[in-house]
Amino acid sequence: MLLDIRLFLSEFFRINDVIVHFVHGQVFLILGVAIWMQWRQRSQLELSRALPWLAAFGFLEALATWGNGFIPIQTQLLDAATIEVLRVFQLVVHLLTFTALLGFGLKLNETVVPERAVVILPILVLVVGLLFLFFEITQQDLLLETRNAIFETVIRYFVCIPASLLVADGLRQQAARLLDPLHLQRIFNSLRIAGFAFLFYAVGEGIFAPAVVGFPSTWLNDKLPYQLIGVPIGVFRALTGLVILWFFFRALDVFRIEAERLNQDLERQQSLVEERERISRDLHDGTIQSIYAVGLLLEGVNAMIKNAGDQAKATAPDASRILDNARTQIGSILTMINRTIQDVRSYIYDLRSSSAEEDLARGLIEIVSEFRLRTGLPTEWRSDGNPEWILPPDRRLHVYQIMREALSNIVRHAHATQVNVELVYGNVIQLTISDNGIGKLPQRGVFGRGLNNMHERARLLKSEFAINATPGAGTQIVLKIWQN
Repeated sequence: MLLDIRLFLSEFFRINDVIVHFVHGQVFLILGVAIWMQWRQRSQLELSRALPWLAAFGFLEALATWGNGFIPIQTQLLDAATIEVLRVFQLVVHLLTFTALLGFGLKLNETVVPERAVVILPILVLVVGLLFLFFEITQQDLLLETRNAIFETVIRYFVCIPASLLVADGLRQQAARLLDPLHLQRIFNSLRIAGFAFLFYAVGEGIFAPAVVGFPSTWLNDKLPYQLIGVPIGVFRALTGLVILWFFFRALDVFRIEAERLNQDLERQQSLVEERERISRDLHDGTIQSIYAVGLLLEGVNAMIKNAGDQAKATAPDASRILDNARTQIGSILTMINRTIQDVRSYIYDLRSSSAEEDLARGLIEIVSEFRLRTGLPTEWRSDGNPEWILPPDRRLHVYQIMREALSNIVRHAHATQVNVELVYGNVIQLTISDNGIGKLPQRGVFGRGLNNMHERARLLKSEFAINATPGAGTQIVLKIWQN
């Protein structure tokens, strides 16, 4: 019975081999298109920066897979030399596919991988792979099919498998570090399952490579599933791609949630601006006009008392003295009313201008909010005092960049679980950024450029800049800014 089922499956998939390759490629093409469309919408989430690599991987995997169905059909129409060129092109596409997958994995692990390695390592793998392919092509003592199989097996073993494992670990880290603190359990689970799917991809695409001379491909190769159960490896690869596609689709919902939160923030800001305008309008059209009317009435009364005082001087000296005192008091009241009118007008001006002139704290709060959303690290914000002077836009920009660089270093190198940001206003504006990480100052050449930029910006600010690191207790960055 089992033998009959295997024979049936073998014959069925032999007849429909082209369809299997087409479906396999179509799954990854849809993955590439979906990821590309999502990336074009932009996002502040760290995961979004890795999406171009995943989109390229999907497109290239589809192209390489369709070659398995397209090229055999063309053998009856094209000469052998053209078919050989097509096979070599397919191998190059395979190499590009796994290189893109490696880039995706490195980008996901960017916090623990040197920044330059994310670009340099894929380029290095691509160059070495192309040189090895050129070497294989020049080996005329081997059959074309054997040369191609050796190259494909090597890149599957030494590029595809490590890249897939790197992606799986990167998705696990993204799920735990980025999404779990946001309490998005469904998206957390989707990313974890997508990571497990890439482990199966490492098996299906990497371990089950073409059969060549040598262990382990002589017995563990892409023909083994078809020989044992009558189902080609392409079916399992397509199913793995389908799992990756489905659960990545579910995980992409995090970008919709991010967009909704950003829209909510924008709506709150718009509501705040509208409320400021309403308050300023009510103060101007209502309160200040009422105060002004009271002032006019008092001025009229003051004029009447003056006239009565002039008449009373000759007939009633005591009454004249009383009227003079009343005039003095009314004069004091008018002075207070005029001062109040000026204060209200100043308040109205502040309400209307605050939306155009950004306060330093507002920009820093936006950076902290973005940092919380992007990394999921608990970040406390505190502001004390009131601004005594406004920092010009060019100086604010330096402060923002110092803040971003400091937070970026915390994510990359501090291994912290808590970040605190404090802004204190006064004669001196003091910004303090601290964490509870390893408390180790960077070594020269590791990420020294970022620190040099921070020192340079502090110099341009004409401010005091200090970094205090306590091993095991974290790092504190203090920036003190004086008014020029």
